[in-house]
Amino acid sequence: MFVVLIAGFLVTETGSAQGCGRHWPLCDGHFTPPFDLHGFVEYGHRFISGIVGILVLWLAIWAWTRWGRRVEVRVLALLMLVFTYVQALLGAEAVLFPTSPEVLASHFGISLLAFAGTFGLDLRLHEAAAAARTGGRQAAIQPLAKGLRRSIYLFAVYIFLLVYLGAYVAHTGTGMLCGTSWPLCLGQALPSLQGAVWIPYLHRVAAFIGVVWAAWLYFAARRHASAQPKAARGAGAVLVLIVLQAFSGWYLVASGVTLGAIMLHVTLMTLLFGALTYLVLEIQPRAAGPAGG
Repeated sequence: MFVVLIAGFLVTETGSAQGCGRHWPLCDGHFTPPFDLHGFVEYGHRFISGIVGILVLWLAIWAWTRWGRRVEVRVLALLMLVFTYVQALLGAEAVLFPTSPEVLASHFGISLLAFAGTFGLDLRLHEAAAAARTGGRQAAIQPLAKGLRRSIYLFAVYIFLLVYLGAYVAHTGTGMLCGTSWPLCLGQALPSLQGAVWIPYLHRVAAFIGVVWAAWLYFAARRHASAQPKAARGAGAVLVLIVLQAFSGWYLVASGVTLGAIMLHVTLMTLLFGALTYLVLEIQPRAAGPAGG
């Protein structure tokens, strides 16, 4: 799923979205790609996505059959399956019909949700299998304060919207409208927002708010580290990755939006979303009980 995400953005940034023409799932009406860069990039993305589509269906069926009594497994398997196929349909729509940057940006957002469902399911399946091997019982998890949990949920939604905004910047080609100054825009904290300058400017402001919010969540979670060490570790991972993500934004601008900088930015965002998935799962209150399937 991680490779699908990276390959999808590679298609966008190399201008290979029409590498197979207006044909889907075939490539220019054939099973084999044309012998050019754009065709290979687009076809490779489709090939990887096709394999993932088969794997997630198999994994969802296996998870429901083996560990279906665990509510989180059922929910995460369903989310993984639904979002994987929704993003595939959005990809098909982008190929077959001319579409807007808003729809194209949503394709990456849905792909991240599919990744989150897959990663979360992987965490819970490993947890269930480890507990079953040791014959242990599921330990009770002391819940965080309701206000802190609510803030983490809101933060997760906020980060998703931030991701969407970043993808929108990419699909509108507005990444350099703020110039090379960073974190300022055109050398100013509040520049003249003429034309489409507001798009990258809003993304930078939103990213700054995200870093500050992540820092607050980390220090708040640390106060509960003795009762919920995993939540504290998750909040720490989120903070480290969002700071790295912010600096990769600087590198993106300083490099003139090169392909390598873009891929680094997308990779860190995907890892950040994985850490955020871990954090959201670990703050769920759980009663003590048997760890069986």
